[in-house]
Amino acid sequence: MKISPFIVCCVLCGGGLLAEPLLLNHIQVIGTHNSYHVRPPDWIFETLGPIRDDVKAWDYTHDPLDVQLDNGVRNFELDLHPFEDGFEVLHVPVVDAETTCLAFMDCLRTVQAWSERHPHHIPISFLLEFKLPEAYLDGRPLKPLDMSMLRLLEDEILTVFPREQIITPDDLRGNAPTLTAAVREHGWPPVEEALGKVFFVLHNRTELRAAYTEEYPSLEGRVMFVNSAPDRDDCAFIVVDNPYSEQIPELLAKNILIRVRSDSRLRQGRSGDTSRRDASFERGAHIISTDFPAGRAHPDTGYVVKFPDRVPARCNPQFSPPDCQARLRKLLEAKQDRRVSDLD
Repeated sequence: MKISPFIVCCVLCGGGLLAEPLLLNHIQVIGTHNSYHVRPPDWIFETLGPIRDDVKAWDYTHDPLDVQLDNGVRNFELDLHPFEDGFEVLHVPVVDAETTCLAFMDCLRTVQAWSERHPHHIPISFLLEFKLPEAYLDGRPLKPLDMSMLRLLEDEILTVFPREQIITPDDLRGNAPTLTAAVREHGWPPVEEALGKVFFVLHNRTELRAAYTEEYPSLEGRVMFVNSAPDRDDCAFIVVDNPYSEQIPELLAKNILIRVRSDSRLRQGRSGDTSRRDASFERGAHIISTDFPAGRAHPDTGYVVKFPDRVPARCNPQFSPPDCQARLRKLLEAKQDRRVSDLD
């Protein structure tokens, strides 16, 4: 009978009492939206700006993924285009195609190389979104949009990251009947057990998610989690985006990891309005995604999304043990994942 080591991992305290383990769903990290993105050339804005309002939202550049990691980012959003000749990471072909790592495996290799240099880092997560309408604009043939394509994606992940470095649904499920039940009862893995690891989430919620879960609705044997919903058997992670969502308290109580966006379409960066950012932190989302991480504050307003003390993670203000902050600080200092470069 298989029992997950994550589920049984508790720490004996003095007096024989069991301490509540510090879990991944007890902490918050910073992520980046379209983490690969590089601002397109000026002619794009001059030509398309007057006729397409969304072009204004392309006016930002992210540092390479390893530089973002140096600055404390621990979640990446990668837009995938499943071309027949390889998975590519970019936003919109031709008009917004600049990227710091075009080949998906090159993005992964950049993170893996950084991870090898920092083996005790807070877990790094990847949100993988297939941009299918945009991919058709390129004109190149696409891979079949089915489970065979998703297996190829898994193969590329496993080519770069060894299985033991990846947190998978099987690691959380243990003997529970579904992934949802396991997460609700036990939460995510203890932080200390997950240091140095990565995990992946399939962002798409329609045909590709259906293909990925059809045979194994609780993600048995799968490499990736999915962007789920509480009434499904595979619910461990949900993209909410809106930090004001009334869903958040209920999802926190069910130990589901939540990702929100602290800013959208560059509006908060340009205005300097921090209200949505502050709500993202205070309402308890686990991953706060931004276009303006440490090192890339808005040049005019100074808007930036980072933790005050420059650490790569902090305790969730809505859902964590009372002694979380002291324990997390001690853990990060012991594992040398505390220093973050100060570029702002």
